[in-house]
Amino acid sequence: MAKKFEEKIKDLEKLVEELENGEISVEESIEKYTEAMKLAKECDETLKNIEEKVAKVVLENNQTEDLKE
Repeated sequence: MAKKFEEKIKDLEKLVEELENGEISVEESIEKYTEAMKLAKECDETLKNIEEKVAKVVLENNQTEDLKE
């Protein structure tokens, strides 16, 4: 089952915190950085999809409003 956007953001925040903490090995840092970049890309794609959907709804709504006038 795919994680929800909010869960991905929380996971990303946790990874960043662990990386900033500096208490993990270089190998772990590389793994966590790689995972964080993957999550960031997934979140970015999700946000772009949401922006497209919102823009479409707004455009459709504006066209409907124009027809009412």
